[in-house]
Amino acid sequence: MKNTREKSLQIINDVLYKGTFLEESLEILKVSNIDERDFAFIKEITTGVVRNKTYLDYVIRQNSRVRFNRIHKIILIILEMAIYQMYFLDKVPDYSIVDESVNLAKIYGNKGSISFTNGILRSIAKKKPAQVTLKNSIDNLSTYYSHPRFYTEYFYENYGEEFTKKLLKANNEKAPFTIRVNNFKTNRDDLIKNLSQLGFEIEETTYDKALNVLNPNGIIDTEYFEKGHFYVQDLGSILVSSFLNPRKDSKVLDLCAAPGGKTTHLSELMDNTGEIVACDKSKSKINLIKENAQRLACKNISPMINDARVLNDDFVNKFDYVLVDAPCSGTGLYRKKPDIKWNKGIDDLKDLGKIQLEILNNAKEYVKNQGLLLYSTCSLSKIENEDVIENFLSENKNFKIKKLRDKEVLKLFPSVDGSDGFSICLLEKN
Repeated sequence: MKNTREKSLQIINDVLYKGTFLEESLEILKVSNIDERDFAFIKEITTGVVRNKTYLDYVIRQNSRVRFNRIHKIILIILEMAIYQMYFLDKVPDYSIVDESVNLAKIYGNKGSISFTNGILRSIAKKKPAQVTLKNSIDNLSTYYSHPRFYTEYFYENYGEEFTKKLLKANNEKAPFTIRVNNFKTNRDDLIKNLSQLGFEIEETTYDKALNVLNPNGIIDTEYFEKGHFYVQDLGSILVSSFLNPRKDSKVLDLCAAPGGKTTHLSELMDNTGEIVACDKSKSKINLIKENAQRLACKNISPMINDARVLNDDFVNKFDYVLVDAPCSGTGLYRKKPDIKWNKGIDDLKDLGKIQLEILNNAKEYVKNQGLLLYSTCSLSKIENEDVIENFLSENKNFKIKKLRDKEVLKLFPSVDGSDGFSICLLEKN
């Protein structure tokens, strides 16, 4: 690619100011026959800038003679990219970073912005990486680790400073590449041996069916993926199905099932017996479930188009187990999708909480007496989890919580469990 920095600039601009998703932008780029090293560089820069935006902007504020809100957005991104490379990468010398940044400014800026870019970056390059010295501890952590203030504030006030610091730090680290062993096709030891022979480094996790691949590049192109020996799935997502743990020959409803990771795991736990009705609201999502079920040899899954927010009379009192992996803000996915930090605010969480309660109130009708209803989100917010459960139980006295690991709402944290952030609650219908 002629100019990887220019492409990085375009992607960051689209993500931060035009509402596109970083993951999708990078996927589109990846399939465009781009050189592997160019793609790796662009992914590093774009992800790094989006992940560390607040801190990078703090450094700019500390060094700029121009008021921050008067810096043109494109010039601001050029500065963010440069500072990220200076502070977080070590392959390119600072003088080269400054020169490349000035060249970008020449394309997108005027004479004044070119001079400004050159001056501020040369000044920053001469100093040690900036320390954040805000008086308020929550502001300090939010800025240094680049997290929304509402997120930092909640954990600071409920879990303490040290826990919060470790969580924010973990959220800024690269997530492990985790796969789930599919016992319909293989077993853990054979899969480890087969992948190791191909040169993949495998690390075991706390759950025997979950393995971390330390060098995953190309693993999707292997025969073992094509033959369904494994499914790419985060440890937290894997644990959701294991906590529901349906009996053989039971009837299960997965209400928000696409793309089918949890559904196919449920199928395995049931040894392909009984029936799993796997729902989502669009044909394309249902097709994803079908494709994954076929590849993984899951024969007890019945995919079906269904809107979880609309009561389905045909489902009432029909299921022994119901899984509601609810649509959510994804605040537990900051490691993988750092743009979520900036495109989901507190009002979005409140709106989602209403939708989640609506879905849960439909799901309750589908559970047989003595049946189990599992509610999960890949969000760590109280608004989307504890508050939803509390509101649900206040109106549905015939449900009670079955504790998981002695917790009413079990939280999985990147800093503690090594998984994405998840909240899980198991309910029993009396």
